Amino acid sequence: MSDGDPATPRPESTDRGSATHGATGRETASGGAPAGTTPAPSARRPRDPFLDNARGILIALVVVGHTIECFFHSSELLPDAIYTWIYSFHMAGFVMISGFLSRSYRNEPRQVRRLLTAMFVPYVIFQLIHELAKMILLGSEYHLQLFLPAWTLWFLLALMLWRLATPLLRQLRYPLVFAIAIAVISPLDPDLDSTFTLGRLVSMLPFFVVGLVCTPQMLERLKAFRHRWVGAVVLLGALACAFLLREHFPTSIFFLRSAYDEDDNVLVSIILRLFVLAAGVIGSLALLLITPRGRSALTTLGERSLTVYLLHPLVLVSFRYADEVPAVTSTWWGTLCLIAAALLLTVVLASGIVTRLTRWVTDPPVGHLLVRSEDGPDAPAKTATTRS
Repeated sequence: MSDGDPATPRPESTDRGSATHGATGRETASGGAPAGTTPAPSARRPRDPFLDNARGILIALVVVGHTIECFFHSSELLPDAIYTWIYSFHMAGFVMISGFLSRSYRNEPRQVRRLLTAMFVPYVIFQLIHELAKMILLGSEYHLQLFLPAWTLWFLLALMLWRLATPLLRQLRYPLVFAIAIAVISPLDPDLDSTFTLGRLVSMLPFFVVGLVCTPQMLERLKAFRHRWVGAVVLLGALACAFLLREHFPTSIFFLRSAYDEDDNVLVSIILRLFVLAAGVIGSLALLLITPRGRSALTTLGERSLTVYLLHPLVLVSFRYADEVPAVTSTWWGTLCLIAAALLLTVVLASGIVTRLTRWVTDPPVGHLLVRSEDGPDAPAKTATTRS
């Protein structure tokens, strides 16, 4: 996610995580800054709108999926199939993109500061808000729960932990093999659940690592692939499968948040888990194939995806906990109206005025209070390099 993504620097900042940032003291006037001086920060390259466009599509699917979830309480074919189709790849795509954007994460003070202000602090704030909403809507007592993420907040917690583990993952010889093994073996523990989002943390780790091991060159080859229609065919095929197989495979298999069912055969459960991981990667790649390459209306949605992600549950939460919802919402035309309303909600929440008015809570400026400055009293002294 972009607004608040620690891997996506703000426009006025310089990306110090880049391997090419800065210059050495041995450079001369012909190759950079003179010896013994501090080189001027290099200009940051223009932001590629491609991944923002992809995140714009994905955040719209997130809102559509959650809207259907709040109103869908029957076995009608259309909403059930669309819901299953969305969940088969949309979070996998988000996690893969987040992994790619985490390639430069080194636990530097600047990055940790953004991690806390963009992930941890909003997680705590919105966790408290969700618990307050449950108390008001359900008439229950207020319970302070920080280790059992409310509804959509698992992603913030999981992404923060994945980011912190990035330097370790990059040191592994075969990180993807390691991640797949963790995702397949961990659900054998019957106590694996949503506490501290551990179930999704380990089960979706392969998606994060796929993005982490992807190089810019690989992404450029994907963007240059001429037969983009293949992506549309794959996504339509996945939607057809969601219609045809809906009675054989429940949508919950794509949630990846709990242990294997003890009543199922272990081997079958492992094979099904591998199938779900493969479906997530294939669906995400298909979406990237059809994603616009240049700047578009989707770019703004992607840039403000974190704001939309945090705010849309607050709009839907009253419907989520409602005792009854209108039966018409489960009809085919009611479902189409829900989708249209969800897309409109996405656009409104990504508008400039909403972003500005809510920035104090979605991206609170408290990083300087939590992390020491790189130029603070405990920072190592910077000495100029001189010629011998």
